[in-house]
Order: sequence, then structure tokens, then C-alpha cells
Amino acid sequence: MYKKFFTLFLIITVLAGCSKTAEEYLSEAKQSYDRKDYNNAVALYEKACNKESYSACKILADIYSKGEIIKKDNSTSQKLYGKALEYAKISCENKDKKACKLTAALYETGLGVEKNLDISDEYNVKACKLGEAYSCYYIARLKADDMEFFLKYMDKACSLQLADGCLTAGNTYLTGFNENMAIVPKNIDTGLDYINQACIINNQYCANLADIYISGEDVFQNYNQAVKYYETAINYYKSLCDKYDENNNACRNIDIIKAKFSVN
Repeated sequence: MYKKFFTLFLIITVLAGCSKTAEEYLSEAKQSYDRKDYNNAVALYEKACNKESYSACKILADIYSKGEIIKKDNSTSQKLYGKALEYAKISCENKDKKACKLTAALYETGLGVEKNLDISDEYNVKACKLGEAYSCYYIARLKADDMEFFLKYMDKACSLQLADGCLTAGNTYLTGFNENMAIVPKNIDTGLDYINQACIINNQYCANLADIYISGEDVFQNYNQAVKYYETAINYYKSLCDKYDENNNACRNIDIIKAKFSVN
């Protein structure tokens, strides 16, 4: 009786050990990769991919494509991109915004599937509607000839807390045109509102707001207001520049901003 119980216990233990989810394998794979234990990382990514994780299949495909930590194998890479696409499309239909975004990217690049920009656009729109901010931003810029479409999706990107979306919408209203020279009536107040949102979301863009107040071109020149926003931007860059290094973009940006006004 004891032997039967012990045997059953071992079977349950083994089965439990094999019941890891794709997300668990994915997490363990990342940990191994960060430790530079690449062989184990690849093995774990394979297990996650076999459990239909589109993220794991995509990462594994990239690994085989680059050939930096494992022998380059384009054939295996393309098969894995195909698997990533297959699983991502299913997840997208189940309202996974990141899966829709990946599906769009694979159709755009032609990885694991025949390149199709129209289908890519459709999936970016799906991703955007599900709340994927960068997809909104991307599709807005892609269709920038249509100002109504452009502003609709750029506003959506901004509302989803993508600072670049707010900044781009703001600059469009301030200048009266976008990057494709599509026209919109200038609206200084609306433009400032958008750029202020960009500043709140990402403090580096407070420098853009400061430039407007110090130039006095679209608003009354306000040096004190400009300094306030410049200092906010400087504090943001200081967090990325612990020790001065001229090769560090954050450090260089501090120098650029300081050159625009007197600062101790």
C-alpha cells in the first residue's frame, strides 16, 4: 500500500513539474538570458513557444535570425516567425493588443509571412482600438495625408499617455500643418494644451514647451515660465546623467538647454 501511495506521489510530482505555463517558462527564459546562460534561455524559450506563446516564438526567431548567441539559421527563424504570427493572430482575436501589434509588424516586415501592408494597417488599427498607444501613433503618421484621420489617431495615442502623440498633435495645431504638409486651422490654445500634456507625461518634453514661451512667436514671451519648464526638463535629464559624459545624450541635452537661458 505504501509503495502504491509513493508511486502515485511521484507521478503527481512529475506531472506538476511539467505543468508550467508559457508565461512561467518565458519569465525563466528571460532570467537565464539576463544571466548570460544562453543555452538554458533558448531551451526555455522553446518550451514557451511550444505552449503557444507568440512572444517566446518571436524572441526565439530573433535569436536565430541574429545569430549572436546561437548559430544563425534563417530557415528556423522564418518558421518561428510563422508560429509567432499564428499564435499572435489568435490572441489578437481574443483582444490582446500586443498580439495585434506584433501581427501588424510581421505583416509589415514580411517575417514568417508574405509582406502585406494593407493587412498590417488593419491590425495596427485593431491594436489601437484595444489601447496600444504606439499603434495609434504609427497609423496616424502612416496616413498623415488625411488630416482628419491623422488627428483622430494622434489624439488617441495622446489619450493613451504616449507623449510623442501629444507633442505631434500639439505641433500640428501650432503650425497649422503636419509632417506631410496636410493643413489644419491653427489653434494655439489647443496646441499648447497638447504639448503641456506631453510635458506632464514625459518631462523631457517640457523643454519644447519652454521653447515656445521663450520665443514669444505663438504666445506672449514669458521668460519665467520658460525657465520653469527648462528646469523640469533638466531634472529629467539629470536622472539619466549621474556623471557627465559627452557621449551621453542626456548629458548633452542638459548643456543644450542650459545654453538657452542663464542657470547656475
